[in-house]
Amino acid sequence: MSITGWKQFTPFYFVTAMAVCLIGFIGREGLSWTEILLFVTSGLLSWTLIEYVLHRFVFHHDAHSEFGKNLLFRVHLSHHENPSNTKILSSLLISLVIAPAYLLLASVVTGSWRGAFYVLIGVAAGYFYYEWLHFYVHHGRPRLRLLRYLRTYHLLHHHQTPELRFGVTSPLIDLIFGTFRPVDDSTTPTMSGRRAIHRLRRLHRSKTRGAKLSG
Repeated sequence: MSITGWKQFTPFYFVTAMAVCLIGFIGREGLSWTEILLFVTSGLLSWTLIEYVLHRFVFHHDAHSEFGKNLLFRVHLSHHENPSNTKILSSLLISLVIAPAYLLLASVVTGSWRGAFYVLIGVAAGYFYYEWLHFYVHHGRPRLRLLRYLRTYHLLHHHQTPELRFGVTSPLIDLIFGTFRPVDDSTTPTMSGRRAIHRLRRLHRSKTRGAKLSG
């Protein structure tokens, strides 16, 4: 991957520095290392659920208003039309909106603001991994078998099944929610981004017509 490509991650360098400062500020007073590890791991695992819900139910939402359609296209569907277009900064801005709400919820669940901050650090770690992996599968050439599998899995979401395979960091979340489809050596992404967009819109229209008929 070129140096120019890595420059897209510049915002994360600043956020990482802020996270390190935050850890130093909140410390671990009243928390054992086991509790800290549990909080961070919980945040890391919860990211996969956040990723799935955002990707499936928000970014692939069937918007009816022109404003909603334009917003979703700018935020996500433009990436489906042109998969090489990976806007890292826009995803970061969305995360800055979600983070305070998540922190408040984590403080209620853990009963501790200090514990909630460590959970949020775990979520941030999961998000950073997602952004790196997402960028890498579109612009890199993985050598590890696992990364090659994840690359093929995600590209199939783009080019063949935009209504399935929503997990980027892990296909296990798709397995849980019934949107998993296996990948074998003979599976090759072939559909163009524009055709995938048209297929996704056709699926949305058919669902809308089905809902009207059932109503």
